[in-house]
Amino acid sequence: MAELTNITKDPAYNAVDPTDFASMMEVNRYNDRTTAFDKIISATHDHFWDPLDKKYIDFTEPFDMEKDYMVDPALMTELRTAVGDKLDERGKIKLTNLNVHWSFSSILHGEQGALSL
Repeated sequence: MAELTNITKDPAYNAVDPTDFASMMEVNRYNDRTTAFDKIISATHDHFWDPLDKKYIDFTEPFDMEKDYMVDPALMTELRTAVGDKLDERGKIKLTNLNVHWSFSSILHGEQGALSL
């Protein structure tokens, strides 16, 4: 089979077998760096989200967690199942809002891990 020579290979894709832990620990392996994400990274320095700025979220607006959906319930797959059929409106709101909390928590947990690195 002919060797492919027209494929661009970026250092971002230098990976090792996920079961080869010793290779993952080789320090020199992490000196290879790609420039593929430089534009994205520099853009984050141009704009930081300020949670205290009311143009993003106005925390002074009243919001009732037991009566208001945090997101459009049509986005909730769980509400289109037999479980959703058995819930009253209050239960659907609670399930939706708990699901949103879970999702946000996992995102923030991942961000915390990324910052730790």
